[in-house]
Amino acid sequence: MTGTRRLGIVAALLLALAPGARAADVAVLKSSEVAAWRPAIDALRKSAAGHTVTEYDFRGDRAVADQVLGTLKGKPVVLVAMGNLAAQAARAVLPDAPLVFCMVQDPAKLGLVAGPNVTGVAFALPVKNQIAAFRMVNPRGTRIGVVFNPDNSGRQVEEATKAAELLRVAVIARPVPSLSEIPQAVRALLSGDTVDALWIPADPLLLNDATRRYILTESLKAGKPVYAFSASLVAEGALVSNGPDMTSIGEQAGDLVNRLAAGDKPRIDVLFPRAELVINNKIAGKLKIVVPPDALKAAGKVL
Repeated sequence: MTGTRRLGIVAALLLALAPGARAADVAVLKSSEVAAWRPAIDALRKSAAGHTVTEYDFRGDRAVADQVLGTLKGKPVVLVAMGNLAAQAARAVLPDAPLVFCMVQDPAKLGLVAGPNVTGVAFALPVKNQIAAFRMVNPRGTRIGVVFNPDNSGRQVEEATKAAELLRVAVIARPVPSLSEIPQAVRALLSGDTVDALWIPADPLLLNDATRRYILTESLKAGKPVYAFSASLVAEGALVSNGPDMTSIGEQAGDLVNRLAAGDKPRIDVLFPRAELVINNKIAGKLKIVVPPDALKAAGKVL
């Protein structure tokens, strides 16, 4: 028996023996299929091993979300909403269902306030800490460009701009309301000496496969690194990420599912994940960036 399987069986037994515990149907509602979220979903499945977990992909379409959620009406189900679209649709269509949200940048903006039946895991770390980590890994990267959708990441970019001043870094922001405008904005930032690096925040507009790969490819061609928010993006070619640890998000979401399924109705506050610093030293070599020893020592993973 493998260690992973053994842990899953133990988790299920512990859940079954817990006071008031009962198996539940858990619907994982994905705003879209995002590869970076898979470690969180896998960890959720392990943490909530005593429940039946089913995944639903809304494909970025509110009509699809409404249709799927309509099939869940009247059923005793715990919802795990991943991303803004899923969270908003879940609250609108199934307002009384127990809800755990995650991968949401600004829960308050969406009206997601922790209460007896609503809780979640914050998908954010202090932006100042992220910028400081990027500067530690690449001390010469003092001009950071970012393409973003104001509706998705406007507040985060605003906070980054303010924090950057204290860290002697400049954030050059280019708001883009639609996918079609991303290539032009990226090319403009990468031309000449406008920026030293590009930052990909946790903005759904930037996370589909084609857009992600375009930004990573064009940045490498321009000889400039990409800063990111997840380890999966570093594995794809970003230089560094300092963001919420996806596995810890899944573990905490699973714990919240277990509590809601067991009838734990008192106010459950939003949880905060661990931070994870990941560095791609191979990309650093290609870009002729010398990562300081202290940064390598501080990293949770070096690729």
